[in-house]
Order: sequence, then C-alpha cells, then structure tokens
Amino acid sequence: MSDERLFPGPSPVQADTLNAWRELFESKHSADFAQLKGTDCLEEPIFTFEVDYRDIDQNDLLSLYFNEIPVSTIELANEVLRTMVAEYEVSDIRCILRPVSLPPERTKSISALRMRNRGTIVSCVVRIKDVGPRLGYLQEALYVCAKCDYRETVKQRIARERKRPDGPCKECFNKAMVDFEGKIPYSYYENLRKSMKLTAEGSFYKDIQYLSVSDIDDSSAQPIWVIIDDEYVDRFSVGDTVRINGIVQIDPVPDRNFMKDTRRILQIHAFSVEPL
Repeated sequence: MSDERLFPGPSPVQADTLNAWRELFESKHSADFAQLKGTDCLEEPIFTFEVDYRDIDQNDLLSLYFNEIPVSTIELANEVLRTMVAEYEVSDIRCILRPVSLPPERTKSISALRMRNRGTIVSCVVRIKDVGPRLGYLQEALYVCAKCDYRETVKQRIARERKRPDGPCKECFNKAMVDFEGKIPYSYYENLRKSMKLTAEGSFYKDIQYLSVSDIDDSSAQPIWVIIDDEYVDRFSVGDTVRINGIVQIDPVPDRNFMKDTRRILQIHAFSVEPL
C-alpha cells in the first residue's frame, strides 16, 4: 500500500491559480472592492466584476490556464472573489468574473464554428433573433446522509444527468469498516450509498437563459444557441447587437439526450456579454 497521504485543500496548481487571481484583483481592482461597500445588496445582489483580458494575458500562469481550461479557471476566480468580498464585509453580494475586451484573434463568426472548436474561447459579434424563457439549473447539489447528517456538495452541469456522490457517506463507511473489520457486505454498502439524499435546502440554483443568435451580416444563416446566466438574464431583447464572449460547447439534439442519440449541436456558454 502506498504511503502517500492526501491532504484536504486545493492542489498546488489550484493554489497558484488562486494566488494569481488574488494578486490581479488586488493590484488592478481595489477601487471595485471599495465600491462594493456602498452597494445595496437587495437591489443589486450580483456585482458584475469586469476584468480586461489583457490583464489576464499579462500573467503567464493565468494566461495559460484561462485559455486551456477556462471553466475551472473562472470558477477559481469566483472563489477568490467570494473570499475577498467577505473580507470587505459585504458577503450578501455575489461577485462574478466577466472577462471582457478579448483580442482580435479570438473573434469568430457564428457560421465558421465547427465541432473542432469545442472547448475553445471565442468572441462573436451577433444579433439576437430569439430570447428564451428564464430557467434555473441545479449548479451545486447538496446531499445529506439520512443516518448521520454528513453533508457533501456535488457540482452539476447544465442539461446533464444529475450527479450523485461517488460513494457512500464517508463517516458511516469508516464506522462500518471498523464494525465489519474491513469486509463490508455488498448489501450494507449499497444501503450506505443510498442513504445520501438530495436536499433542496442548501443546494444552489443558478438563473440561466437561452439566446438564439446569428451573424449580424447574415441573419438568414443557421443560428446558434447562447447560454447566459445570473445578471445577464432578461437583460437583452430580440434585435439587440452584442458581443458574446464565451466557450464553445456541445449539446444533444433538442428532445434527445446523450444516451439516446449520438448527434450533437454547438452552443456557446457566455462568460461575458458586451453591448454594442
């Protein structure tokens, strides 16, 4: 058996990324945090934290991870923002990173996007053709053990099957290992696994909305769906011209799912929207 020990907390790469985000926010955005103190959290529960892409690109570590693994890198930035907002004693406001002013090489037309662009960051100037209804999705599911009240949060993805914890309640499992001297019966193990129950209280839901958009110079071309979230929901109307900055993703064909069909459509999950 390996003598390697696992310690809780971020990995070295995550720790370096967290520190890099904090340094950037402290050096470039101290005035934004000062502004938070005068913000009414009831009227503005979400603070749009716009960061110039050039500032991200000047940091070698942030530039690498933002462009290679943008989703997790943005999540770490929002984690730093949550911590720093709490330090300013305005914890009722949620700051969300919104990278803006992407370089020209990131500009793409909607008609040029292909499956090979999946996972890449793009910046598209588009016209909105349709605005979907407000929706909510379960972003973080809280599971609670029915036996001992142990809690575990599991991150979810939009339009995917809900994920459960990888195994049973850790506290009950450790106790069972002692009680059964390391040989837990399969039926008992399954009973422990099923004891983890989803609870609405403590789970986190995010507002989202779908926009159907097309290139501004070819409105008759095939449109693409863009997912916007949080403070962007209900902000835009049909006919608006905006710049969408986001990550190209794939989704099942409508009315199908990943299990029933191998066909996919492209969509963009926007991390920022700039009015034009």
